[in-house]
This record gives sequence, C-alpha cells and structure tokens, in this order.
Amino acid sequence: MNRGVFTTQQTTGLIEKIVTVSGKSREEVERLIGEKKNKFSGLLTEDGAAFMVARELGIDLGMQQGRGRHLIADLKDGMQNIDLLVRVMHVFSPKSFERNGKKGKLCNLVVADSSGETRLTLWHNDVRKLEEAGVEKGSVLLLHNCYVKSFNEKPQLNLSYNGSMTVSPKGIDESKLPKAEGKEYKLSELQPEMTDIAAVVRVLQLFPVNEFEKEDRKGRVMNFLVADDTATIRATAWNDLVSAAEKLHENDLIKVEGAYTKQGLQGVELHLGWRARVIVNPKVDRELPSAMQLLHEKAEDRKIKGLDTDAGLVAVQAAIVAINSGQLRYNVCGKCGGKVQRMDEGMVCGKCGEVKEPDIRPVISVRVDDGSGQINAVAYGNNAEKLMGFGKEELKKRLEAMPAEQIIQGLQDALVGKQVKAIGTAKQNPFSNEMEFVLRSVELG
Repeated sequence: MNRGVFTTQQTTGLIEKIVTVSGKSREEVERLIGEKKNKFSGLLTEDGAAFMVARELGIDLGMQQGRGRHLIADLKDGMQNIDLLVRVMHVFSPKSFERNGKKGKLCNLVVADSSGETRLTLWHNDVRKLEEAGVEKGSVLLLHNCYVKSFNEKPQLNLSYNGSMTVSPKGIDESKLPKAEGKEYKLSELQPEMTDIAAVVRVLQLFPVNEFEKEDRKGRVMNFLVADDTATIRATAWNDLVSAAEKLHENDLIKVEGAYTKQGLQGVELHLGWRARVIVNPKVDRELPSAMQLLHEKAEDRKIKGLDTDAGLVAVQAAIVAINSGQLRYNVCGKCGGKVQRMDEGMVCGKCGEVKEPDIRPVISVRVDDGSGQINAVAYGNNAEKLMGFGKEELKKRLEAMPAEQIIQGLQDALVGKQVKAIGTAKQNPFSNEMEFVLRSVELG
C-alpha cells in the first residue's frame, strides 16, 4: 500500500499509535485502513478509517472521530452520541422480558469515573457481549455512542443500538478512574449480616424451585448447596435470581457477586437478592477442586457393613451388582418442583393445588457391593441422570415409547459390574425398614 495516501499529520499520529499499541507493522495497519476505506466506497476519510480499525483492535485513541469523551458529572437528560470511559462498580443480574410479542434482554450496571457514578443499561446483544467478555466489578469499559435518559430525576446512560462497548481497552490511562473496592471472600470467612459478598464456589447440590405468596405478591425461591476448599453452605436465590440458579448444574464453578448473608438453622447462609449476580465459569487465578473432591474431603470413608443412620456424610466405593425395579421417576409440580399425589380429582400439589401438566424427577435404585456387604443406593435428579447416562428429557421420551422395566433391562446391561464412587448418607427406608444409601454425589469408574 502507498504510504503517501496518508497525508495529514493527524492520520500519521493515529497510525503510529495503532502500530505501537497493537504490535502490528505499519504496513499491516495501513493495509487494514485501506481495506476499511474501500469497504465504504470512498465515503470514509483516512482518519475515520483509522478510528474504526483502532476500535476493532480494542485501542483507545483518546477521542472518537474528533469528539472528546464526556464525564458522568456532565450528563443531562436528552444528550446523545456521547462517549465515556468508566469503571464498573456493580453488575446486576441480566433480566429477560417480552414486549409486544418480542423477547428481549437487559442488564443494569453501576459505572463510575473521576466525577461521579451513574447507572448504565445494556440491551439485547450488548448483554450477550457483556456475559461473553466476563465483565464484572472492576472492569473498565470504553463506551461509544450513548444517550442519556433520566429516571427519578437522575440521568442514566443507555448504549444506543449502533453504539459500541470495548472491554479493557488497550492503550488507555485508567489512573483517574476510581477503584472498585471489594473483597472476594472464602466461605469460612462469612458471618451473619454481611453485604455485597463476592465468592467463587462449586455447586454441590440443587433443590427444586418453590413458589410463595406474601402480601398479595407472588415470589420464587430456590436453594442450593455451594462449597469452596474452606466450607460448605446453603445458598438461596430469590425471585429474578431463580432464573439464573435454575440454569446451574452440579459441579459448576460460579462466582457470586452482590450477595448478602443471614444466620440459618445450620449456620451462615448466602442469599442472592435483587443486587446479586451469578457468573458461570468465571476467570479465576486458581481452579477449585471438583464437587466430588470437595464432598470427599468432608466425607469419611466407610465400608457398607459399617453404615448406620448416625454416620453422617460418608464416601463408599463399590460395584453395581443389580438395578432394582422401579418407575425411574416420580411426578413433581411443574411450578414449585414439589411432589404431587394422584387424587380422585387428578394430580394435586400440596402447595399449588391441582396440577394439569406435572413434570418428572428421575430416580434410580441400584444394588452395590464393596466386599463387606451390599446396600441399595438411591439417586435422584442429576445424580440419577449420571447413573442412567441420559437426561430427564430423554427419559421422558423413553418412558413414552416403552415400559420402565424395559429401560431398566437396558440399564442392567450397561451398568452391572461398573465401579462407583458415591458420597451420601445412610437412612432407614420407611416402607422396607432396610438401610439404604441416599446419594449426594456419584461418579462411575
């Protein structure tokens, strides 16, 4: 490419900065700028093309096509086409909505610069970009083409449909941005009545969603167990955060932000309210042990012969010798996840009343032997799916096509003789009065 095409002093300076920050050669940068100009059929100036190339490379040139950046303190209702450099002080959980038959997504953030802080709202694809980029508290954002709209007489930022957001832009001076104060806690450090908690944990166990009504308002709540290498505690997601918790799986590595703590019946509990957010597979400096490893550290190795109801959480290694007869599922309420019963008037949930379309929860009972004795090991939900080798939706299809005993016969062929590492608790079966082992976690050898 002919370098003489770039005649202005400003363009030459822009190229030099792109070369310095990106590490690319001058020839390559000039080629990219030329390609950008050709794409716009000559309607783009050299400066404009340089700015677009810089933005695609994540480089801040200190201005946007001759336009300086604004400060948050300068924002006024109705302003448009403004650019800002900000630090993220808090990220709320994204929300899905439906309007005029169309589905959408939004996410609110609190952002700040040297002059103050405000709320930023991202929409639709920008929410996806935020999640993919792993934006969290402390991230730096370069925002291009925002508009201002007041809410409760306070100006708030919105990223326009043709705006852009660069995460951790290269070549910028962020020294004037305020720091995002906050500490990432170990679970053993948590005390009751703490707020704005951030913690990286493993999901150990998920419980069904429950719906409730309080003061004429309906709500949702979901409990799940989480652990790190210092402790295991119960976490509770409320209302909007239930949608995020429902998508979790056992053994997921997650980061919780904006949570608070309360004293529960069995110790400190972690609560996820309206300020909280869940990040799946966050960027971490070190990897936590798997859920199975964390549980095993807290479980005592036992032989089947020595199991009793007072043993607590124990670990057993054994071989599967049989698959017990059963229905492979029981009916649950599609709303709250609670067990339903068949009555004269149909399927009834104790909390929600009549259930027209019940869901199912997988369950399987296998006979295991470790050389000292045998016991029936019972797995529910995700653990049942692990043993079966397929999920709930596939189980539904198979149950529609064939009786449960036929599926069990296929499982006999696939599982008998397999070694299992199981962690759980022993309890007395109320119907057979026999000891059985209820699985909290299981791995096939």
